Amino acid sequence: MSVNLSWLLNPFFADPAIQPTSIVVAVLLLYWALVALGTVELEFLDWNFELSVEADGGLLDIGLVPLRFLNLGTIPIMIWFTIFSVAAWVFSMLIHWEWAPTQPPGVVLAEACGLATLATKLITNPLRPVFDSPPPNLPETLIGQPCVVTSGRATNKGGEAHFATGQAPLILLIKSNSDEQLDRGQTAIITDYQVETNTYLVEAKNEETI
Repeated sequence: MSVNLSWLLNPFFADPAIQPTSIVVAVLLLYWALVALGTVELEFLDWNFELSVEADGGLLDIGLVPLRFLNLGTIPIMIWFTIFSVAAWVFSMLIHWEWAPTQPPGVVLAEACGLATLATKLITNPLRPVFDSPPPNLPETLIGQPCVVTSGRATNKGGEAHFATGQAPLILLIKSNSDEQLDRGQTAIITDYQVETNTYLVEAKNEETI
């Protein structure tokens, strides 16, 4: 005995005004179902979409402003696109069936996508703190932290040290902030950071250093 589901599927997949968004939502449902079952990894199709461009006033940076405004680059792309697609699907049904039934399918799709973009922006705003975490080990966060000299010695001319991160250590260019020489294996405290040379100023750790 076969079950005829055409009465359920036709309104979504046979109607030209609803069909595009219905297909996208169906594909996304399959994607998330496979993710839930462990068949597909979450990162599959979740492209690395970084917008961390220095704000130098260039044309590229200006062009990325709308994307940042929409939370693209902060919210993972597949989460953002899923919210957008479901919103566009809902709006296309509302426009076509309730608000403006006589509009052509192309106009319905364009209006639905426009409204969905705004809705996605509003929905993803509260999610920003969850995903918008600052990069770890920024220079200013290392000041006051200990490091271990790994070069033969470190003077006010230069040297090298390792900073423990819990994973692979950071290799730092260092200089003693005085005429004192630090020996290999000695623990030093980072006191400052020189942006121009990407160098950390350090001093020997002693009883007075916290």
